[in-house]
Amino acid sequence: MSNAIVLDKSFLQGTKATRIHELAASHRLLMSDALFYELLSNPEDRANCFAKFPRINNPVDLVMHVGGLLRIEIDTHKPSGRPSSHIEDIRFQFNEALLGKEYRLPEEARIVVEEQTEELRSDVASFIDRVQVMSTMFPDLLSGSDTQRAAARKEAERVIASDTEAILKFYAQLVPPAGQPPLPPSSLVTPEWALFRWLQVQLLFGLDVYRRYNGKIPSELTSNMYEKFEHDVLDAQCLVLGVIEGAFATHELKLKEWCALIRPEGALYQ
Repeated sequence: MSNAIVLDKSFLQGTKATRIHELAASHRLLMSDALFYELLSNPEDRANCFAKFPRINNPVDLVMHVGGLLRIEIDTHKPSGRPSSHIEDIRFQFNEALLGKEYRLPEEARIVVEEQTEELRSDVASFIDRVQVMSTMFPDLLSGSDTQRAAARKEAERVIASDTEAILKFYAQLVPPAGQPPLPPSSLVTPEWALFRWLQVQLLFGLDVYRRYNGKIPSELTSNMYEKFEHDVLDAQCLVLGVIEGAFATHELKLKEWCALIRPEGALYQ
């Protein structure tokens, strides 16, 4: 069987069942455990996406979410490896019950969903904080004419995608939350590390959001704005996994562009 592929939500939502069956026959399909539990919590998404998988045990492998990979590297000071080397020890079947909107999650799954929701809220808050400092990293993003701004963004994307020294300089400035262990020294980190890829993706998303709000994120977010930030955080997690694995399936235009930008030798499915 060929290399594994990380699937994101947009791909599951927008792809026909025949295409997913075709890929499943020739590749190992991977899904973040965070995305799995997100789908479980939404009856409509659950029914739409799960119905497209073959009716077999483990038609897609659940892999450790990005936070788990980062913790491995922080604890060991070694690269975590590809997501496909961190398959969750869970056996399940996308049975007919999962396709019904009246299906209720088992208590154990409901607890995990609640934990994932809390973790997502924390990730969104941290993401917004990182967006606020984009101007210090790329001070020319909002300066000059539209043409000059476009050029500044293109240059920032080039730096993020291909300037390893610059990424490691940004990395060296990161400070872990209070009570958390220190990050591995930048002298050890390379593009093979999840920490490196995570930072690249965070910078690309931060760049996009910073320009979206013209550098001014409101202190009070509407529910619609907060939901968009949640989507950004979840999309970023899937993109990081896809980049590390070297094979990613998505329908999101910006994710396709960014995946090709930072991992041009990788495989992209759509």
